[in-house]
Amino acid sequence: MTPERLWRTVDVDGAPMRVMETGQGDPLLFLHGWGLSPRTYAEGITRLAAGGVRVIAPALPGFGGSAGPPLKGVDLPAYSCRIRRLLEELDIDKPVFVAGHSFGGGVAIQLASESPERVRSLTLVNSVGGAPGRRTGITDRSWLRWMAGSITELSPRELASATPSMLRDFVPNVLRRPVTLALTARLALTVDLAEQAEALVKRGLPVLFVWGDQDRLILPGALRRIEGSLPSEIVRGRHGWLLTEPEEFATLLRNALVVHAMLERSRRGQSLVLPKGASLADLIPPERRSFTRLEPRTP
Repeated sequence: MTPERLWRTVDVDGAPMRVMETGQGDPLLFLHGWGLSPRTYAEGITRLAAGGVRVIAPALPGFGGSAGPPLKGVDLPAYSCRIRRLLEELDIDKPVFVAGHSFGGGVAIQLASESPERVRSLTLVNSVGGAPGRRTGITDRSWLRWMAGSITELSPRELASATPSMLRDFVPNVLRRPVTLALTARLALTVDLAEQAEALVKRGLPVLFVWGDQDRLILPGALRRIEGSLPSEIVRGRHGWLLTEPEEFATLLRNALVVHAMLERSRRGQSLVLPKGASLADLIPPERRSFTRLEPRTP
């Protein structure tokens, strides 16, 4: 049975925030990418929730109808604070799994750094934060041209299916808050989160990085060297692969949450029972490796 998606507006310190919720079970906070909203990811989110997870997917401040931060305060701490206050308004009284794509990945790292008691684990998909002080991805372009190029980051065969849903989010965001859109694009290209991410891993927080091997917008940069208990997952696709491969996205994330929950047990001193000769990484199976995953690299 397909879980119903519910939208509501939550008042967070006087600022309205649009939130999509679906499913039942342990809460997962999903933070979307730059210029979009949870609506663009709805198919993958619904499939994820069908596996027994309650997904809470807010439209980040300044996107998707949520009130934006003050223009002088467009930084990740401001976004992290708004998300933390949203969880309080929703009466989420226990830590949540957190997944973030692109700009949402940067917000997720900031949230886990500032409010560690709120976060059970991080799954970061093509996250910003690894290449400060220089342009990333499309290296020979200005950040303004990068912003425009992000809309064409899908492969030609994917444009027909994904572009309509992307434009339904992106165009209203441009019309409502063009300055916020520009400032957050610049922030995405310059923010340095490598030390924060490394500190989270050293603290023992389960963290999984997922990278698209054909991503031309956001390069891993300094984040590439950071790995927790799980090695980074490399998928075959561009920056928006999870929009056109919703089943792959939902499957990968469900498996990551299982592994993260097992890591929690280990940290509490509880025993882990794994198949003989298997590692935690083996619990994220390559169901569609021939289509979307990279084959293991030879030494």
